[in-house]
Amino acid sequence: MILKCIPGGIFLTNCYIIGDEETNEGILIDPGEQMDEILAEIKNSGLKITKIVNTHTHIDHVAGVQQAKEELGVKFYLHPEDEPVLQVLPEAAARFPQFGNVRVPEIDVYIEEGDEIEIGSLKAKVLHTPGHSWGSVCLLIDDHVISGDTLFAGSVGRVDLTGGTSMRELVGSIKSKLMTLPDSYNVYPGHGPFTTIGIERRSNPFITGDMDIL
Repeated sequence: MILKCIPGGIFLTNCYIIGDEETNEGILIDPGEQMDEILAEIKNSGLKITKIVNTHTHIDHVAGVQQAKEELGVKFYLHPEDEPVLQVLPEAAARFPQFGNVRVPEIDVYIEEGDEIEIGSLKAKVLHTPGHSWGSVCLLIDDHVISGDTLFAGSVGRVDLTGGTSMRELVGSIKSKLMTLPDSYNVYPGHGPFTTIGIERRSNPFITGDMDIL
């Protein structure tokens, strides 16, 4: 399995390229405003990107989707409950002029809890983890978790942004969907450094109960 992280943009958002070494097929996850770097990495990797999949649709994760769709000629996959967040993208862009004229991409394929997205001979299982947004998902690929803005190293996502629900629901999603995984599983978040399920189980204050959850 090939896993490449391309951080960038004003919020240092992590975009991921996941590829299958056997078939040379790949998917693009959460392309934000750093599209020049993302497209250069795709070209250097030699992978054929077949899908764009988003963990959620806050502007820093979705700003590059329309350009990626056009340049790569591929379909956009998203959980349906995040579509309302996607539709207010122009309003979000107005608050952050650094993103320019962000275009709202059309959703080609809706993904749901338990779906398996093919990446050549690999499969990415969809875990619906509402909290940071209504339709936030994590992707489980072998022993790797692409966690979006649901789980970070030492922290969790905010719930006061568009589509956010409650800290109780967010932590509940993490405990029921991610903390059931083995300690050795790697976690690749939407911002910041990589971590593991075991590290977060032992030391993340939102998981250990050291942080009050309202």
